[in-house]
Amino acid sequence: MTQKPEAIEDLRVRRTRKLLQQAFIELTVEKGFAALTVRDITERAMVNRSTFYRHYLDKYDLLEEYLNEIYELTASQDVPGPLNLLKHIQQFADFYRVMLGPKGDPLFTQRFRQNTEKRFRTSSTKALPEPEPDEPPVDLRLSCIAYAGLGATTWWLEQEQPCSPEQLTDWLRQISSAIAGKLHQ
Repeated sequence: MTQKPEAIEDLRVRRTRKLLQQAFIELTVEKGFAALTVRDITERAMVNRSTFYRHYLDKYDLLEEYLNEIYELTASQDVPGPLNLLKHIQQFADFYRVMLGPKGDPLFTQRFRQNTEKRFRTSSTKALPEPEPDEPPVDLRLSCIAYAGLGATTWWLEQEQPCSPEQLTDWLRQISSAIAGKLHQ
């Protein structure tokens, strides 16, 4: 049985994108995001620049797609999202250490925080009732929880992951509950 031409093309596209993402991750760790060029990525991935531009506008577009894929990947599995995300971060710790650090990109940090907030908003809309008039609004509480999650993840990476993803997830749950819970005591 022969494969349809669309299936072969789809496999080629997925393989090319995977090679480009892998090169992107490796080179970000080696050079930092700011110093990284499309030429660096294409040379490492062993593809033509025209092939890169067939898939992405620039390195920011590649980064954006990577973030979207990670969000979908970590949101769609049976393991709770935060734990799944931390396991992914653990697997690519060097990349996240760079991207969330001084050699990273502020837009990456912003999108990472926004995805954390979006994930928490989706999973806890019932857990955060509307506040009383003298209490902080729900959006502010969610923003604080997202910043706390980003800070905890950065701490975890800077400390060379002194605990398991499961332990950090538990601590993040406690921190999130404290931020949300103190408002209704």
